[in-house]
Amino acid sequence: MELSRKQDSTTEAASRLSAWHIAAYRRLWFGTVILALAKQCERLALGWFVLSATDSVFLTAASFAVQKAPGSLVSPLAGYMSDHLSRSRMIAATAIYKAVIVVLLGFLALGGVDHIWMVFVLVALSGIGQACETPATQGLITETVPPKVAMKAVALWSTGVKLVGALGGLFGGFVITFLGIPVALFFGSGIFLIGAIVMATMPQSSVEKPVRNVAGPGILLAAWKGLVLILKLPVMRTLLLIAFVVETFGFAYQSVLPSFARDVLRVDADGLGILTLAAGCGSVIGVAILATRGYFPQKGQLLIGVTIGYGLMLVGFASSGLFPLSLIMMMGVGAMAAVFDAIQWTLLQQHVPNDMRGRAIGGWVFATGFGWIGQLALGAMAQVLGVEWALMIAGALVALTGFISYGSSAKLREI
Repeated sequence: MELSRKQDSTTEAASRLSAWHIAAYRRLWFGTVILALAKQCERLALGWFVLSATDSVFLTAASFAVQKAPGSLVSPLAGYMSDHLSRSRMIAATAIYKAVIVVLLGFLALGGVDHIWMVFVLVALSGIGQACETPATQGLITETVPPKVAMKAVALWSTGVKLVGALGGLFGGFVITFLGIPVALFFGSGIFLIGAIVMATMPQSSVEKPVRNVAGPGILLAAWKGLVLILKLPVMRTLLLIAFVVETFGFAYQSVLPSFARDVLRVDADGLGILTLAAGCGSVIGVAILATRGYFPQKGQLLIGVTIGYGLMLVGFASSGLFPLSLIMMMGVGAMAAVFDAIQWTLLQQHVPNDMRGRAIGGWVFATGFGWIGQLALGAMAQVLGVEWALMIAGALVALTGFISYGSSAKLREI
């Protein structure tokens, strides 16, 4: 009895422990935040590069779609591998892979591009790396901290990622304006390598159980079975369906943001960087509230409310027209997007067994991997109707998804 009370006391103390006091979590936080800086440089430079080279709203959106599409194909396998390999080493290997891709993009930008398909091929390869990194990162976060502080840990991680990503966007915009696109891409490649070193030197978690025999065709079948098993859970199906719709019509706004900045707001790459900074600041505010508040008894209802708010903020941004007002609305968009992701990741991993967390996030990457459909559709609508109308339609669809989810899913409202 005495031993049981001591164990309960230890568990309670661990649950109150701040995630920041855990050394492994701090190392993970620093490593992935560094990688966020690199990814933001890559994203900003890539969008402006394609827009400048093609002068096409549709092709700029398509470059984002090409990066997203591979995720729907490799994510079940990536989720399976993250449940059987060292997640920290997996993130490090992915960062090195991305560094090579981005430096090749830098050389293409330096020499000029006669065939845009070369850029699209490299972008697609970059997307494969991103699909592998996400489940490994989220699985590692929730295994590194006690369950009761998991949402705070995810929010704190997201705060760092969004803040550094925003600063990276601002810095990247000025680098593009004054030094050129190739320099921004080379800078991003170097930062990827620094992040890889941090993650490669991270001590192995005591809960990580690397399994070496994950090669061979059998893992494809096992990965697929894991995805099917997850989809059999009602809550998981609902969460992944919402993620699919919001990713398709909400997060797709990023694919036309360079065109919106240039053609609607009449600003250059530095203005695009400031817009990115505004979104990042909003993200930090949103996830900081989650990190501070921590415990929400009805996370499902919170997710629904954030989904509705996200859609309305997109509509407001699309109709703003003035750069100062657009910055305010972009902060709202960034806040809703970041909170939506944090709640989704937490709920997904809290409703599956511990040994399936990687596959749960792999399922999320699989669902959101089809966001390239929305990016292409948004680019096509922007080409025909204008960027403002395309964004307003997308925002309305996101808000409608939230209202439908509230009315149709009693289970989600209860969790």
